[in-house]
Amino acid sequence: MPSAFSRSDRNHIRLIKPAAEQKPDDEALVQAARARSAFGAIQIWQRYSTLVRRILQRSLGPSVDVEDALQETFLRLFRDIESLREPTALRSFLIGIALHVATSELRRRRARRWLLLSDDGVLPDSETITEAHHLEEREALQRLYRVLERIDTRRRHFFVLRYIEGLELGELSTVMRCSLATTKRRTADAARRVCRLAAEDPVLAPYLTRKS
Repeated sequence: MPSAFSRSDRNHIRLIKPAAEQKPDDEALVQAARARSAFGAIQIWQRYSTLVRRILQRSLGPSVDVEDALQETFLRLFRDIESLREPTALRSFLIGIALHVATSELRRRRARRWLLLSDDGVLPDSETITEAHHLEEREALQRLYRVLERIDTRRRHFFVLRYIEGLELGELSTVMRCSLATTKRRTADAARRVCRLAAEDPVLAPYLTRKS
């Protein structure tokens, strides 16, 4: 039986890869969440829960169980989502909520310390730094979080988001709700404060002069 295609036709047949399914953007997810769509809520969680968990861990200390704070952050998001003026700014809005939750937890933690119900102050990131040859890095990380414990909450947020989480200054300005000039000034101030305290620590001091 003759082929339905000529040899010339067969030479030009190409397999066409189906287009990848397009994921909804943040604006669409906000609209879905405002409509109380379970799909919208699930998609927002899947897209941003890892980021928020990481920010909470770095703001509160990596040894702290942040699951309650994580749940609280998203509960506040869905409660207050109508107040988000620019749906495309969902990420910045959510980070801002996470910082408010972290600030509240830091205040509660300080209150517990005043009541002698404190944590022991040991903050190693034991899940990610466990190898014997990383003992120095683990010790340095512990001491860095002790330094962060010594600075005020606002400086701590600026430092964590800029130098640990790597937010660009523009987004950091949006998250912290201040002008770009103020963001630059406060970020530099936080860095100076952390570096000054770190310079007093014999374990951390060498890291200040190491090249990346």
